Amino acid sequence: MSSAAPPFTKRYYRVDEVAHYFSVSDRTIYRLIDTGDIKAIRLRDCIRVSAEEIRAFEEREIVDAY
Repeated sequence: MSSAAPPFTKRYYRVDEVAHYFSVSDRTIYRLIDTGDIKAIRLRDCIRVSAEEIRAFEEREIVDAY
């Protein structure tokens, strides 16, 4: 039995956390949000991306890569 934590332990992530996960810059994530490639929510001045959207984006990009 593995004791490793699941990759997504929260429901929503900050832009810098999403950027770190994909090993890209914060600006790249903002661009993906601006173009609609990643859906995000805004809570006042805070932008958050759901764990489900991160998984969905990853799946879309894996399919598009082939």
